[in-house]
Amino acid sequence: MKISYKWLQEYVDFTDGPEAVGEILTHVGYPLEELTPVGDDWMLDIEVTSNRRDCLGHIGLAREVAAVTGLPLKHPSTDFTVSNQKTSEITSVDNQVPEVCGRYTARVIEDVKVGPSPAWLVKRLETIGLRSVNNVVDITNYVMLEIGQPLHAFDLALLDEKRVVVRFANKGEQMTTIDHADIKLEDKMLVIADAKGPVALAGVMGGADSEVSDNTTNILLEAAHFDPVTVRTTARALTLGSESSYRFERNVSQVELQWASDRAAYLLSDLADGRVCEGVADSWPIKPDEATVTLRLPRLKALVGIDVPVDKVLQILDRLGFQPEIADDVVTCIVPVWRNDITMEADLIEEVIRIYGYKNIPTETNIHVQVKRPHGFYRTRDKVINALHGSSFFETVTVGFLEDKFWALFADEDYNPIRVKDKSRKSNNALRHTVLPSLLTVRKHNQDVGNVDCHFYEMASVQKRVDNSNIPQENVMLSLVSDGSLRALRGVIESVVANLNKQLVVSLKPSSLLWADNGEAALIEVDGKVIGSVCQLSQKVQKAFDLVAPVCCAEIDYSALVRFEAIETSKHNELLRFPGITRDLNLLLDDTCPWGELKASIESQSIDDLRSVAFVEIYRGKGIESGKKSLTLSMHFRRASETLTHQQVDQYQATIMAALQKTFNAILRS
Repeated sequence: MKISYKWLQEYVDFTDGPEAVGEILTHVGYPLEELTPVGDDWMLDIEVTSNRRDCLGHIGLAREVAAVTGLPLKHPSTDFTVSNQKTSEITSVDNQVPEVCGRYTARVIEDVKVGPSPAWLVKRLETIGLRSVNNVVDITNYVMLEIGQPLHAFDLALLDEKRVVVRFANKGEQMTTIDHADIKLEDKMLVIADAKGPVALAGVMGGADSEVSDNTTNILLEAAHFDPVTVRTTARALTLGSESSYRFERNVSQVELQWASDRAAYLLSDLADGRVCEGVADSWPIKPDEATVTLRLPRLKALVGIDVPVDKVLQILDRLGFQPEIADDVVTCIVPVWRNDITMEADLIEEVIRIYGYKNIPTETNIHVQVKRPHGFYRTRDKVINALHGSSFFETVTVGFLEDKFWALFADEDYNPIRVKDKSRKSNNALRHTVLPSLLTVRKHNQDVGNVDCHFYEMASVQKRVDNSNIPQENVMLSLVSDGSLRALRGVIESVVANLNKQLVVSLKPSSLLWADNGEAALIEVDGKVIGSVCQLSQKVQKAFDLVAPVCCAEIDYSALVRFEAIETSKHNELLRFPGITRDLNLLLDDTCPWGELKASIESQSIDDLRSVAFVEIYRGKGIESGKKSLTLSMHFRRASETLTHQQVDQYQATIMAALQKTFNAILRS
């Protein structure tokens, strides 16, 4: 935004020089980019953020200087005499698109004398890089650069039927702009038209067929509000950016445009001898409500960290036009019509502190950092992936959709997946209720390129339909696929759980799954709660994915793992110095006897020297009668204070065997 120093002085009596103005504006959020002498004046190029439409005019920046310095803000005159002729008898406004034209005003000024502008007006425009055209056009540009509201003057005699229609262009309509460019319009471009056709691109540029010339005597003065997106879209499509479109794109004020129209009417009567007709043709479908925002003084201190005197707070807000009222440490402000960027308490606090001065906030040489414990979701994730990486698993990231031929292998026949309506996804459009098909596709790809002994995991959301609702229930699942055995995969799961909480015990409960053969699947239980399933894939599923080697897989509810995570301090015990004794037992048991219950029975004997009980293998076949199985387990005994003798371990073994024989009818095989 280029401004003139002398022009700025019209609104605030600041005499410290242009450098001081640049320093003030820089400190309140408008950096000075360039300072250039132009004759006996200075041009200041100020960077204005896109949310501060009010500072795209000299008055807006003068208000900022006045707020900092305490100098009064002076408003230019808008007093003019109206003629007996009424605007409503000459012209009318037909706003056919109120959704994109919030307000449109038109007033008529008769008997204008078009000619050169006075020297002072030409000089001010040239200081900021604009050339003078004639007094009428120069006045519309002057008011725009004064208040930030674009205006446009039409030659009333060139408007067919002397009326204005605000509408969208018809596809294929053409017009010639004031810079003599022939353009072809599209149907979503907003235009100002007369009874014949378009005479201006709304908010962008006027048309050559209705522009003011030396022969103009009566003009129609437009002041309007157009939808920022519509203006921006049209300007970009036609490569016709202008000073007007730049401001309309930042959402000018529907209320303040009336002042701009009055100001231009005053200047036209003063500098062009025009007679201002009585009244304004005004199409204003929906008038905005007055907005109020409150500021709590304790919140101000909490946010900026310092005490700002209450009288200073009220003074700053008053100078900025907020009309503050205080009651019980709460300041209520009316948002000025030129400040559409103020919507919440934090906005008011920012206004106070930037005018009060960021330099008044003390700095400290030491930075105080308060460490916050990571969220449980992420703490658990770190522990889970560390355990999986330590078990040679690789993470995958796959697409959250499944093909029908795959998801059906992992769901009942009556399951109806939730699908996305996307033309680019005609078959691969079902939201996945399980991640396993995606992992198996990755496994197939690795098989095709010759990779063996593959282990993959993915932590991802799944969407399951609940009670035929179209709103899915989303859960995060940890899914595993491994070329190893079920026993090896169980060990990985135990490692994951132990990394979260060493007090928890993983057990498997035989079950059935659609994607596993009988006897090859189990539910995963931790602390008596089912958290997932594990299995070896059935031949049918392996064939569907064209997998050669046997593959095991597991799915675990991640939210259950988050609940299991134990936040505890690490404890270190002294290493045992004395050797231990390991005993392997080969037991003949009923085929239905579960390992978990067998292990629990052994540990329940309360033998302090028993350090671990481990499963070794199961044998069914020759030498074992039908309905029986041979189970081998390993027990390790060790004492901290001395070396155990075999006689002591024999007594422990006898106690354990007695309990197993009584509970499970177990027989020790030789």
